[in-house]
Amino acid sequence: MVRAARSAKRIFKQKCEEYGLRKKVIALDTPTQWNSTYKLLHDAIAYRDILIDMYNESQATDGQFITNDHWSLAKIVHDVLETFDNATHIFSYVYEPNIHTVILECIKIICTIKQTSLAKPGVAVKRLLDNMKVKWCAYFTGFPPIYAIAAILDPSVKLEGLTNLLTFYYQQLDVQFDVPYYVNNCKRILERLCEDYGAMIQPQPVGSSTGASRFGILGPDGSGSSSSSSSSNIGISEYLTYQFESEENFHIIQWWKNHSSKFPVLARIAKNILAIPTSTIASESAFSAGRRVLDKKDLVFLPKALKCVYVRRIGIKPRIEHKDL
Repeated sequence: MVRAARSAKRIFKQKCEEYGLRKKVIALDTPTQWNSTYKLLHDAIAYRDILIDMYNESQATDGQFITNDHWSLAKIVHDVLETFDNATHIFSYVYEPNIHTVILECIKIICTIKQTSLAKPGVAVKRLLDNMKVKWCAYFTGFPPIYAIAAILDPSVKLEGLTNLLTFYYQQLDVQFDVPYYVNNCKRILERLCEDYGAMIQPQPVGSSTGASRFGILGPDGSGSSSSSSSSNIGISEYLTYQFESEENFHIIQWWKNHSSKFPVLARIAKNILAIPTSTIASESAFSAGRRVLDKKDLVFLPKALKCVYVRRIGIKPRIEHKDL
């Protein structure tokens, strides 16, 4: 309504001056994006009195007015989506490691949905929350192991903490899931990574059984493990039993840097895994911004390899020159 007509924009500006608020363009809602709904409600609640006046004056003849009950429902939905929006910002941040926080942020979201649903918010909001939970379960019933391994590499979580987090998560989700089997499988993956990284850091002599021991084949001495794999597994055991002391300004990358001499193989793994971006939001945003910066004519001056990638991402076809044929 505020963005539809010039007269409405003029009235909105006058109302903002009356209430001592700065005029702001209220965000639009996108049906497929929960974040856009949050931004819309966030802006609308800030300009609540102005919107009430404008809507009620325009609908005075129809008898349909905005009431406090409507705003109460909007506030409930706003608070639920705020948790989701915060998690999205964390996942899209590329200057700090965040892959180890995925499970924890998902727990915050599902707990907010469940607690709000148990508070009897009303039939309409209850239906909305149920639909959100169904949609959530379609995507986040099971976590890719990389998220769990990253959580294990968080010294404040490790195996016990990961087990507790996942157990609590599936209880809130009301889903049956074999958490111990999943955690043990992630531990085995981490052990295999340690064997591979250990072999790269300390190359084995010709004829060693490092590769064979990974698949359960006995080595020459019948032990079934090489010296590098044994040292790697010992490193995991030491790390899992290492007493972590909480720090006021804990930074996971700095922690692994300080303990790289004690856990050299795990530190190398942590450095690579924690650098993995949690989502593709940042890269997608970069290409979306590029669409507004470069047009078809500008693509002519890009290198050929970069041009092909860019065309696929933004979906436009560049002008072809004779030298490209």
